[in-house]
Amino acid sequence: MQKPANKSKAEARAMLKSLGLLKKQRVICGEEREKVMTMLRLLPYTESNNQRFWCTTWQVGNITYNHYSGSGLDDLEEVTDE
Repeated sequence: MQKPANKSKAEARAMLKSLGLLKKQRVICGEEREKVMTMLRLLPYTESNNQRFWCTTWQVGNITYNHYSGSGLDDLEEVTDE
């Protein structure tokens, strides 16, 4: 069995980033949420659903915003690359 090649820290981070494993997620709340939603309403979006929940997605630069709603859920999530 061949031993995996040692990678530098930068190479390892690049590989993890390409796989989407270095994303940061946070839920936006309160006054900040209202301001961000006001901005997002002016931008084009995509929308999907699975018959129970709706997901509206905006891409702003390297930041993705997801608004989940339905069945008592109403969250705005911000996803960024590390």
